[in-house]
Amino acid sequence: VRLPFTLAMNRALMVRVGEDAYAIPLNQIEGIVRVSPYELSDYFQARQEAGTPVYQYAGQAYDLHYLGRFVHDVAQPHLDSQSQPMPVLLIRSADHSVALVVDNLIGSREVVVKSVGPQLARVACISGATILGDGAVVIILDIHSLIRAAQAQQAALAPAPEALPVEPATPYGEERQVAPLVMVVDDSV
Repeated sequence: VRLPFTLAMNRALMVRVGEDAYAIPLNQIEGIVRVSPYELSDYFQARQEAGTPVYQYAGQAYDLHYLGRFVHDVAQPHLDSQSQPMPVLLIRSADHSVALVVDNLIGSREVVVKSVGPQLARVACISGATILGDGAVVIILDIHSLIRAAQAQQAALAPAPEALPVEPATPYGEERQVAPLVMVVDDSV
């Protein structure tokens, strides 16, 4: 008897962010609530003024984020044309509590977790992929890794006031700050 140990079944919630669908394992979701777009607009407006907003639900505080911030680099959902309450996923682990706004819920499904291959295997926030009945490939996100990576990146990118090197004085006697130089290299196939 041969058993395919490379395949695993998992219950996942299918969500939509923009035009893309993603699968999130149900064991990573504590709950789902719907929040009016007007209330979300206030939360995201507060983000621009004071940092990460805190969403309160059942006596628990959650940092409010848009899932598109992690997968599309879009800071907040398009709330202008939205009139229906939007789904918010409540995620809690030992080190963080996060409320993630998504554009739409597709539904809960039993999915076959497949390997994503060597090109994406090192991406920490992807736990695999699945193929839907219509042939579409959907990435299965590891939400806890995604949030930890985003928090670590945010902490690393927050520069200290004295972090920028200062060039010697110019001939006119003023000092100039030099922005760091970053080189991005892609070595993929």
